[in-house]
Amino acid sequence: MKQKINKYGLMVWELAFSDFKLRDQGTFLGFLWTLLYPAMHFCVIYIIFADWMRTIKDFPLYMLIGMCQWHFFAGATATAISSILRYRSFVKSINFPKECIVYASVLSVLFSYILELTILILFCIFIKGLFSVHIFLLIPIILLIVYLTLGISLLLALIGVYFLDMVRIWSIIMAMGFFLTPIFYSLEMLSPVKRNIILLNPMTHIIEASRDILIYGQFPKIAGLLYTFIVATVFLVIGYTLFKKFEGYFVEKIQ
Repeated sequence: MKQKINKYGLMVWELAFSDFKLRDQGTFLGFLWTLLYPAMHFCVIYIIFADWMRTIKDFPLYMLIGMCQWHFFAGATATAISSILRYRSFVKSINFPKECIVYASVLSVLFSYILELTILILFCIFIKGLFSVHIFLLIPIILLIVYLTLGISLLLALIGVYFLDMVRIWSIIMAMGFFLTPIFYSLEMLSPVKRNIILLNPMTHIIEASRDILIYGQFPKIAGLLYTFIVATVFLVIGYTLFKKFEGYFVEKIQ
């Protein structure tokens, strides 16, 4: 069992690192594209909404944290949808657990996310002028967002094999999700009914917890994180179960 874990763990790592290196290979800016998109996204939204959001403390940091967490989730899940089809030659010719491909696709985006998060943390320390031990609480937050992303990614990768339009559908869902997540606004601005709807979104609690740690230097709210963990577990159980159930049909389906 341990030998299999080591073997497939190495496979996941190699696939992820290969994806990470090849993603921007041949482009003029290379890895800088990873930072350029969120930076430009941030600038546009900040210019438009900065005057309206003066009530939010440290609004630039507030929005950067939300965008950093959201871009990982949206990017990793979007990459996972077509992951099985991207490695169709592996799927058809090699006998191995096909979920390794999904794990690798999420891990490849995680590399970029860790770099972005490191820059964000340094920026927060520079702006706030102090280093808080609460920063280490980000580690379980990172694990939680990866846990949530993996479950949803397994479901999306499965659907993506049989339903090619899922890539475009998910991009629309993510565009809507961006505005249904408190990235550039606060929950206090919403009516109780709307606030309760937004709180159903597990990414809301991850982003709010990240802000509690990085901006306010306080312990995040456990109830919201526990809710997110339960939702993530449900997605992972359903995603993994369905993925393994239909795994044998991949070879027949993929052209």
